[in-house]
Amino acid sequence: MKKSISQIFRKIIQTSLLISLALAVRSLSVMVTFMGAPGMRISFAQVFSRMPALLFGPFFGGLATGIVDVLGFLIRPEGAYIPFLTLTQIMDGVLTGIIFKEVKKAETKRIQTTMWFAFIIIGVIGLVNLVISKIYPQSLIALALDSLGKRKDYLVLGLVAVSIIGLILLILNYAVKKRFPDSDVHKYYLKLLLTFGLVGIPITIINTYILILFIPGLSNIGFTLFLIPRLLEEILMTVIAGYITAFFLAVYDRIIYKKTSTQSSIV
Repeated sequence: MKKSISQIFRKIIQTSLLISLALAVRSLSVMVTFMGAPGMRISFAQVFSRMPALLFGPFFGGLATGIVDVLGFLIRPEGAYIPFLTLTQIMDGVLTGIIFKEVKKAETKRIQTTMWFAFIIIGVIGLVNLVISKIYPQSLIALALDSLGKRKDYLVLGLVAVSIIGLILLILNYAVKKRFPDSDVHKYYLKLLLTFGLVGIPITIINTYILILFIPGLSNIGFTLFLIPRLLEEILMTVIAGYITAFFLAVYDRIIYKKTSTQSSIV
């Protein structure tokens, strides 16, 4: 019982520290405006705000991301407060904890192979849709794509772009792993990349809808034009934040986790 209380107390302290670091980094963020309205934040705060989810699970993850969002607004308000964005941030932390708990059990090599196949298949589907829509415009597939209107690009150029970006990331990861084969970062990077991608991209799409609904100026841009730069930023930050987070997790395993495990065994 005493050991369990000690572990919970330790998790609370470490989560509080990570929240403080996330708020400090968030204060250095850059807000990009669209039509004079705040529409995209560029920040590395997610490196620290998601760490409790990775280390301690979805409860602490949702708690940390929610607190960071609320306190971040109070410390540095930019535009009106939108409660639904806080809810999506809590969802971000909860989903990160749930997904990473499952992903970290898988072998890195299997994840890498799966991602190669997935990105290749996505690219092939996008190219097939592109060829059919150009060469066979009266076919059932082409007509179905045309019925989507502007959203047609998601299933054509969008899939091709996602495939190219994903394959480039895997190639870069292979090159870095070959150059630094003994680095502990490789233990986590692909797992974090997969986790952050599965969580961050859907949350970004949902947040885009919310911002358009609550900020009148953004509705004049159009959903697609507003979403594209936000998605590109999310993908780029996922790549960079994934490497940084993998480094910090490796440091945590080597120093903090090892130390606390030793202390627990002594107790």
